[in-house]
Amino acid sequence: MNTRIKQWLIETCGVKEDATDEEFQKALGTALATGKLSTQKYAELTTDKEVDQADEFNKQLSSIGDGIKELTQLLTPKEPTKVEPEGETKTKTEEKLEEKPEKKEVDWHKKMTKLMGTGIPVDEFGDVRVKGAWEGYSDTKSVMIYPSSSKSGKPHPLAGRPVVDFSEHGRQVHDPSELDKAVAGAYAKMCCSIAQKGSRTIGFQTLPDHDKELIHYAMDKMPWGGASDGGDFADIKNRLLTPNEQKALIDDATSGGTEAAPIVFDDLVIQTPLLHGELFPLVNTVPLDRGRRIEGVATGTVTGAWGGIDDTAITLFTTTSYVTAFDTTVFRWEGAIQIGLDFMSDTPIDFGAHITTQYGERLLEDLDDVIAAGNGTTQPEGVINKAGITTVAWGGATSIGNYESTRFGVAKAEHRANVLQSAVFCGTETSYQRALALPVGAADNRRLFGTGTVGGTNNYDDYAIMQRPYKINESLTNAQIFYAILSRYRMYRRRGLTLRSSTEGDTLIRNNEMLIVATARYGGQLERAAAGAITTTAPA
Repeated sequence: MNTRIKQWLIETCGVKEDATDEEFQKALGTALATGKLSTQKYAELTTDKEVDQADEFNKQLSSIGDGIKELTQLLTPKEPTKVEPEGETKTKTEEKLEEKPEKKEVDWHKKMTKLMGTGIPVDEFGDVRVKGAWEGYSDTKSVMIYPSSSKSGKPHPLAGRPVVDFSEHGRQVHDPSELDKAVAGAYAKMCCSIAQKGSRTIGFQTLPDHDKELIHYAMDKMPWGGASDGGDFADIKNRLLTPNEQKALIDDATSGGTEAAPIVFDDLVIQTPLLHGELFPLVNTVPLDRGRRIEGVATGTVTGAWGGIDDTAITLFTTTSYVTAFDTTVFRWEGAIQIGLDFMSDTPIDFGAHITTQYGERLLEDLDDVIAAGNGTTQPEGVINKAGITTVAWGGATSIGNYESTRFGVAKAEHRANVLQSAVFCGTETSYQRALALPVGAADNRRLFGTGTVGGTNNYDDYAIMQRPYKINESLTNAQIFYAILSRYRMYRRRGLTLRSSTEGDTLIRNNEMLIVATARYGGQLERAAAGAITTTAPA
């Protein structure tokens, strides 16, 4: 009789705690005879769980011991087998290479899982290896979605839709992963370090080991873009680097050097204009592989006629001025900022996010400005300066008739379904305010284009009139307004952002700062003058 049965008899049958064994036996017999204690309950009370738990613990301890023994045997160096076929003796290295690493790796993971419940990274021979810097970052990406509003706070024309880089055959743009940001940051730091040290080799070697590993990983595993010889011809087009190109990237001994950047670095800069621009997301962006000038052609439209009869020659269409040049010059964009040297010691992600955001936002503003009003001499040509474009005389007055004349200055044939979403008005904030202030009549102060009142359907924040978005650009004057199909504006983009930096000079040294200069190259113009209409005589 064990203590568990005695305790049950005390609690259930009223046996006293100081009763003798005979009294407990008698009470037990009575309980079994009367059915108060069932045989199932009796079997449960007579099972010693404490002993069972101890046995289970001993079994687990024995299993761990067996695992340690097997692991020790697996890791203990073995003497090479002295087999000498045809007079040759195999070395330990040769034997190790002939082993089956897959089986050994599996055995290692089995033993480690058995011992610790987890595995650790191993190389091809099953030996422990240290994780690379890139393995500490997530490479998960998601499709980028246009925001509900642009950077200026206006409703975005493509809100909620996936971001698509139309210049690259409709490639969907993804949010950068943690790994992408880390690589971009390490690359930017490398560019700055090389410029500061005046040597590719020394500049690269002064980077922290963490950044070096990220650069090596990018060179081996990630696509790049740019020129392998530092010239205009971009022969590295979204592909892995060759061994020679990898060497040129960080080695002074290779002549010419390499003007290349990881694709993720370019994407981080480009994504800001794609995502938040007023005008740039709507234009046709074309990547450019080489050169400073694009020599293209534009053609007119052939004609035909009715009424032909036998023995009458068909009238030939004259090709005079049918084919015209469509030449576009690529211009350089540049910007500069100063960053404290203490900031350079920040994490790669912080540095990469900072520098790409800074240049992305500045590039965004400047691209929108040149699309609207670029002079075509030192920058891409803007819509307002397109030669041959339809010009509407407003006479210094804002009226529904003037807006209608500008809107219908672009023929219906230009409004094809695939470009219709890029048809917009563009002017200053003041011009938009004046448009929405047009009353229904001289004695009726309701707004003609509507402000959420009974008189119309638009709200002030819609930034739209006549079922078309109204884009704001402050590089225009109040007197300048245009209506255009921006998909007909072709923007040539040279891939690759070049960074230069310096810490020389009295001011930089005393302020403990670095000057960073970025350059990019773009060229653009409206493909067809018929795709837009402008006025330069709106109220000033």
